[in-house]
Amino acid sequence: MIKLKDLYPNQASFLMEKKELGSAYIEKIRMLTQRNNHTTARLELAKQMKNKMFIDIYEGMIKIQDAYGSFPMDLGKFRQKMDNKLFKAAKQYFSNYNIIKGVF
Repeated sequence: MIKLKDLYPNQASFLMEKKELGSAYIEKIRMLTQRNNHTTARLELAKQMKNKMFIDIYEGMIKIQDAYGSFPMDLGKFRQKMDNKLFKAAKQYFSNYNIIKGVF
């Protein structure tokens, strides 16, 4: 199979092949979501993407939730905005995105 980076070696840094998230990680995310640990599930996805910005954001949300004792409604609105960005990035990063999205 011919890869785009082989056809255009000077532009290889702009081309990225999608990775596949392993089934063990997908199952871990599914179990976290099933136990209502939605923020932790998103943190796990961010860690698998190695995206420092999302890791920091979701870790911060967990700290706020722990300190407050529950998940504040305003923080929920912010998480929705971040979720849209996280899932958009995950769609570009993972070849099996539809399976990943299905466990959330």
